[in-house]
Amino acid sequence: MTSLTHEVKDLFQARSDLLELRKEAARALNTEEWRAYKKVVETFDGERRFTKRQYELEYPNRVNEVRRRLINEAGSVKRGLVFKRYASDGFNKDEINRRAHMEVRNAHKNDLTRIDQKECEALRPMLENAQARVELREKPIKDFQKAVDRRSGQDRRVRSWSR
Repeated sequence: MTSLTHEVKDLFQARSDLLELRKEAARALNTEEWRAYKKVVETFDGERRFTKRQYELEYPNRVNEVRRRLINEAGSVKRGLVFKRYASDGFNKDEINRRAHMEVRNAHKNDLTRIDQKECEALRPMLENAQARVELREKPIKDFQKAVDRRSGQDRRVRSWSR
């Protein structure tokens, strides 16, 4: 049960990280960095399209392979001392088909999640460089604002005198 919970968290975490990085890129990148960003995004979008198309075309074949593997696992000799009435039927056709479809769909989701994670890893250095550039540009403005106190009225005249 916990593995399913972790998978769901990882899926949403990877997706939310990617969306957050895209928002930050739209805000912080200049034209040259934006061109490099678009190339990276197009590359990973191409990978996603290829993976989705391959999934659609090869779905029946993948299900058959997984079904064959599950049948072989069910037919293997298991050395467990379980009474027949408590044991589960390893050759239940509906259960094998359901598990085969589920495993193929999960493998596809994992592939898409892996692509999202790779894209995040490719975008992070670009955004870190852009953030460093923005901070260098804004540093003199912040320093000037600290040096010049533009408070008005009584706030400006009140000073703490110490002896």
